[in-house]
Amino acid sequence: MFWFCVFIAVILTAILAVQIYWVFVMQKAQKQYLQEAKENGRPTMWDVREVLKEGDRDLAVQLYCEIFSIEDIERARKEVDELGRSLNL
Repeated sequence: MFWFCVFIAVILTAILAVQIYWVFVMQKAQKQYLQEAKENGRPTMWDVREVLKEGDRDLAVQLYCEIFSIEDIERARKEVDELGRSLNL
């Protein structure tokens, strides 16, 4: 019974280590993506947020379409409006 508990503890520790590793990998990937986007001049969701805060919803929708390669303007407008509501704008 003792060895079974040790085995379970080792397995759970390994699972926790893998999850922590993936958190760090994902954070690094996000930072790298944002850095590449800034270097290449591509818009990001931060740009959409800033444009929404300034009050220009049409430009925010265009940026959103460019970021996610969406051709359905109504869908993009709906998602940008939801983003605006979540930001309390």
